[in-house]
Parts: sequence; C-alpha cells; structure tokens
Amino acid sequence: MPARSQNVQLHYRTGQWLYPDTLGKDARILSTVEMFRMDPWGDTFFFVDMTYTPQGVNYAYWEIARNLKFWDAPFAAHLEYNGGLLGSILFNHSWLAGVNYAIASKDGSKSFSLSAMYKYIQGLSKPSNFQLTAIWNMNLAGGKCTFSGFVDWWRQGDKYIFLSQPQFWVNLNAFEGIGDSFCLSVGTEVELNSNLFYKGFYVIPTLAVKWTFR
Repeated sequence: MPARSQNVQLHYRTGQWLYPDTLGKDARILSTVEMFRMDPWGDTFFFVDMTYTPQGVNYAYWEIARNLKFWDAPFAAHLEYNGGLLGSILFNHSWLAGVNYAIASKDGSKSFSLSAMYKYIQGLSKPSNFQLTAIWNMNLAGGKCTFSGFVDWWRQGDKYIFLSQPQFWVNLNAFEGIGDSFCLSVGTEVELNSNLFYKGFYVIPTLAVKWTFR
C-alpha cells in the first residue's frame, strides 16, 4: 500500500436479489470512503460505509485505526474504534487494542498485515471480547489490476462473527493511452459474512467503481 492513499468507492449490491427475504429490496447502493497515511510514528487508516434507500441513508458505519511504533521492526501497537448505526439502531461502541504485524515488498506493490486485539464492546453483558484482522493489497499485471481486502473474525458476547470483503479492481490509468491522472478503477467486491446481522452465511457481490486521489 502506498504511503498515502485516499479513495471513494460506489458499489451496486446484488444481495437484495440473492436474499430478498432477509435483506429486503432496498439499500442496493453502498458508498465507501477510505484514507491511509503513513508517518514517522506509524500509520492511520479509516473508512466510512453508507448504504442508501429511496428514502435516504439507512446504514452508516466507520472504523478508525492507528498503528503506533517508535522502532524499526514490523510490529506496532494497534488502537482502533468501530461504531455506526443501522436505521434507528445504534451499534455499540467498540474499542480495540492489540498488536499489529505488517510486511510489504520493497517496491510497495504487495503488503500484508495481521492484528490481534482485545475488543471491548460497550453495553454487552459480556463486553470483553477479541478480534483478529488480516489486510492485504496486491498490484498485479504491472499495476493494471489490484487485489485487496480484509478478513475479520471476532467474538461478540456469546457468538462469533466472520466478515471478509475481498476486492478486485482494474485500474484504467495503467493502460496505454490513458493518462496517469485519470484515477478511475472498475471492479467488484464480494462480502462474505457469517452471523453479522443475521444467522447463517451470506455471499453478497457488488459491481463497483473507485476513484483514487493523489
């Protein structure tokens, strides 16, 4: 992952076709804003997801994470906050702290990180939990394609939740005849989740576009 990266994504979710009895027929449009910045003391990452219905926004969620280190090693102290709302229902505040391990290729085309965290979920009868998170980013075919995403697995009270969102992008500005400043990518995301909002396992693909700011 580059030292600085910001992007805006727009997804058309097909889950309403695949699971209309569970997910309903609305909220097909999802927007994501991401920011990643490195500095001499570590790095900061955040993202904001929102879904839209004909009546307006019905889901908003954000995470902000900080890796902090004062040494030359692949390990860092990790701090994180998660929160949001679904309709009129607020998600409980989640505070996370742990250790992050990150590696990257010398040219920056590939990166991987793993975080092991204590997770305090406010308002639960069993607020003390844990979470494991893996994040990857790979530029392929000379930068023409990018394969990225994350995997989360955590305990939330009496249940265990799995969530992964692998993405595949075709970066148009990497093709001959298209200027470097045209930072549009087209691709897909596949959300894989188990026990996130509903019982069972769900596979929800999207059609997506992304604009990366430089």
